[in-house]
Amino acid sequence: MKKFKFFTLLVFISFSSTFSQSKDSISIKIKSLIKQQERKSRALYNYRGAPQSWLKTIDVDDKSITEVLFNYDFKKVGILVYSFENGILETTLFSKPNNRNELPILNETNSKINIEKLNNYIADVNYLFSSNFLNRAPKKRGTITKDYSKKKGLKESFKKLNKLLFPKKLNLHNFEHLIIISTLNIATLPFSAFKVNDEYLVDKMSYSIAPNIFELILSNNKNRIKHTSESGTRKVEYFWENALFVSNPKYPDNLEWSFPDLPGAEEEVNYTLKKSNPLKFNHLNGVNATKTNVLKDICNYDLIYFATHGITDSKNPMDKSYLVLTNESKQKPYITLREIMNIRKKCELKADLVVLSACQTGLGKAHEGGTIGLARAFQIAGANHVLMSLWNIDDKETATLMKFFFDELSIGKEMMPHAALRNAILKYKKEVNDDPKYWAAFSIFGVPY
Repeated sequence: MKKFKFFTLLVFISFSSTFSQSKDSISIKIKSLIKQQERKSRALYNYRGAPQSWLKTIDVDDKSITEVLFNYDFKKVGILVYSFENGILETTLFSKPNNRNELPILNETNSKINIEKLNNYIADVNYLFSSNFLNRAPKKRGTITKDYSKKKGLKESFKKLNKLLFPKKLNLHNFEHLIIISTLNIATLPFSAFKVNDEYLVDKMSYSIAPNIFELILSNNKNRIKHTSESGTRKVEYFWENALFVSNPKYPDNLEWSFPDLPGAEEEVNYTLKKSNPLKFNHLNGVNATKTNVLKDICNYDLIYFATHGITDSKNPMDKSYLVLTNESKQKPYITLREIMNIRKKCELKADLVVLSACQTGLGKAHEGGTIGLARAFQIAGANHVLMSLWNIDDKETATLMKFFFDELSIGKEMMPHAALRNAILKYKKEVNDDPKYWAAFSIFGVPY
């Protein structure tokens, strides 16, 4: 199985400095960043109720990041770390030095911004892209859905956030792949639709969202093994031994939410099943897509695919964020974030890829260690990569994009599955629709190969 120019002072003040630093200052920065990452990651696990022993941390020396960058010597890779401390959003970019004996090249920007303002920008950007699909989203019974498409300032929020997160002084257009390590709810943003030198990021490069810097460094040796060398190129090939597909359950009518049917989900899964061609598979749909059936043998699958609705709750994410399943007499018709994470108490997922082709599975509660949501729950449970969605898209459009994605996965290429998603988006943009609200909703959480 191989697999921010000043804006109005009352709004915020931004100050930025981008510079190449001395070896001593880079070393100090790396040590400080590692210490900060561990503190925030442990706080995240503590909030989730996950045992601290599940968090993989290691002693990181000055050259660990350089080794990661050289692992991708066939690509121009940058590691982009976002952190927020005392009203300062700090963006740290590591890039590859001339040789392995040097420390990584370090550039930084620092911007002063109120956390509420930052969170509002993030929400506005997601409203900007997702409001067209409110009719496809689950609805709370007895409530009226707000139309955020008429909210003022959404496009302006996008422009400001673009300058904050992808400042031109970092010269990000020089990279072919960005490894993003996030904080708060930054990871819930549609990075593909952001602009780098006035072009969509996806047109310039692929990207991946890593859980933390420890996972990235720990993955280094494993990723070398993953690559096969063939005619001077490095490839990752997928061969699925055992897959689980969950599609369009018989949605329950006894919850506080009502769920529109997803007729395109069956077409999506049937195509994916054919294209992935696993040796063995279990397809649960309709009345069979129950919690009991989903959890049975879930640690035996190397591919897990959900084509259903998802609910995200930012106030109580652990127990009110879930994937919707079919009603059954002795089980709740959904699997919560907490239950997904706690699968690890019984067994560890061996899935290399979990596809959450369900609405809002990339969203969650903002935390200094990153978003508390469904995607990271699967990662903590053992999954290597999670393809997540940020808003509701018409299920037929989702099916088309997922078809393209698995077409790409079936071809051995570099940095899969992140490259596969980018190529699928580029194909969709060219052949189907170039409006980012249709293709920018999907991201992959996990370290690249």
